[in-house]
Amino acid sequence: MPNQTMIKVGLWIQTETDEVFIVKKDPSGHPVLTVFRSPNPLESTEDKKAKLRELYDQLTGRTHPHPHATSRQLMWDFLEAAIKQLP
Repeated sequence: MPNQTMIKVGLWIQTETDEVFIVKKDPSGHPVLTVFRSPNPLESTEDKKAKLRELYDQLTGRTHPHPHATSRQLMWDFLEAAIKQLP
């Protein structure tokens, strides 16, 4: 059987202040924020969760659903917000 590689998919977010993040799914289905570029280092898990909640609130205009929201739910909400901004 050929070696199968799992492709990981994430959602790229770039802010007006040129911060760059990707939101991916952890093995339990919860969102994980990976920081590519940010003036403020986000090293702890709690800092990353707080930044993800902040991004969610800013981009969707809604309050972050709950602490155990799945990555599917968050990414779908992010995509809906992005689609609304299309011409």
